[in-house]
Amino acid sequence: MKRYPVLIVLFLLGLTACEEDYLAITNPDAGSGRKAAEQTRAAYLNSGIDWTQAADSVSAAFVERFYCNTMRNGAEHVFSYSQYNERGGNGNCYWQQAHAMAVMVDWHNRIKDSNPDQAAALRNYMSLWYDKRGNNYEGNTDYRGRTGFGNNFTDDTCWIIISLLQIYEATGEEKYFSAAKTTWDECVRTRFYVFPQDNGYLPWKWDNPLLNECTNGPAAIIAATLASYARQKGDEAEYEQYLDESYRCLDYNLSTMSAVGTIGTTPLSYTQGTFMEACRLVWHLTGEKGYLIKGIEAARGQMNTSAMNEEYNGENLMRNEGTDSNNAIFHAVFYHWAARMITDKDIDSVDAKIRRELYVYVLRHSWYYWTRGIDKKDWEHSYFDTRTYKPRIPAMGGELGAYASAAQAMETMCLAINEKF
Repeated sequence: MKRYPVLIVLFLLGLTACEEDYLAITNPDAGSGRKAAEQTRAAYLNSGIDWTQAADSVSAAFVERFYCNTMRNGAEHVFSYSQYNERGGNGNCYWQQAHAMAVMVDWHNRIKDSNPDQAAALRNYMSLWYDKRGNNYEGNTDYRGRTGFGNNFTDDTCWIIISLLQIYEATGEEKYFSAAKTTWDECVRTRFYVFPQDNGYLPWKWDNPLLNECTNGPAAIIAATLASYARQKGDEAEYEQYLDESYRCLDYNLSTMSAVGTIGTTPLSYTQGTFMEACRLVWHLTGEKGYLIKGIEAARGQMNTSAMNEEYNGENLMRNEGTDSNNAIFHAVFYHWAARMITDKDIDSVDAKIRRELYVYVLRHSWYYWTRGIDKKDWEHSYFDTRTYKPRIPAMGGELGAYASAAQAMETMCLAINEKF
C-alpha cells in the first residue's frame, strides 16, 4: 500500500497532543471578559433546555421552510437557498443539498422509533430528492456518470456521495449505496489520474488541477467509508484500493496543517470537521493512532484559535465565515462531524478530554442559537443568522446555510446529550 512522506513524522508530531487541559482554553475567562464568561458558562451548562424538543421544533421548521416538497418557483423535491425560493430561482444549489440532507438524516435516525410516521415522511423526501439527483445542474455526461450525481466540481460530487452513503445507512435501501459507490468509482476515482502533477491527490475540478483541502477532506471520508464496506464483504483488494485513496486525500490535508491544528492557508470550519472525521475513520480501519491524534489536534484548532473564532462574552464562538448559503453552511458541517467524535467512546483510550471539550463547544453554540439567535415569539418570521447569538434581520428573510447550521447544532446536541465523560 502506498504511503506518503508526511506519515513519517505523523506520530511523533502528535505525541504531545494530550498534555494540556484545553477545556480551559475553549472556555477563556481571563481579562475583561472573565465575569461575563463565567456567567454565560453557568447559564448554558445548567440551562435545563430540553434539546429534543428544541431539535424537533427547529428541524421540522427547517424542512417545512426550505425543502420544496411541492413545486416552488421551478424547484421540487430539493432544498432551496431561501424560503420557498422567495427571491426567485433555485440557482445551482447542489453541494449545499448534502448538508441540508445531513440534518434530515440525523433527525430521521433520532425519531425513527418514537415517531415512525414522521420518519416515513422523511424517507419519502429522501427518495424524491434522489430521483431529482439532488438538483445537480451539470449536463456533461463526462461529469455526471451513469448515476447522474457527478459534477465538474470534485468537492460537490464528494459532498453528495457522503449524503448518499448516510441515507443508505439510515434506510438500508441499496439504491443509495449503489449510487454512492458508482459515482465515486466513475466520477471521482478517475480524477486521481487526470493531472499527473497532483501527486495522487484530487483536483478541484475535472478540468482544473487546483488542489484544495475542501476537496480532499470529504473525499478521504468517502474512501475510508467504502473501504470499511469492502472489508465487511471480504474483498481485500477493493479494501486496499479504497484505503489507499483515503490516505492520498488525507495526506494532502495533513501537508497543509499548521502547528496550531488549522488546515490550509485559509482554514474553514467545514474543512476542520472533515479532517477530524477522516482521521477518526482511518484510525478505526488501521489502528494507526497517529491519525486520530492529528484529528484531535484539528478539533482543538477549531475550538481554540483566533483563526476559527471570535470572542463574544469572553468565550470563543465560531467566526462568521460569510453570509451567503455557501459560507453560512460551513458550521453545519463541523457540527455534523463533531457529533461523531463526541459519541465515539473508543477515543478516550487515546485522549480522555477531547470528547467533553467538543461537547461543551457545541453546547455553547446551541445555547446561543436557542436563547438568543431566534425570536420564538415571532417564530414564523424569525430566522437564524450566521452568528449564533443574534436572529437574522427579518427584512432579509430566510437563508438555507445559517438555518441548516442551527438545525444541525440542535441535532448534534440530541446525539451528545446522554454521553458520559
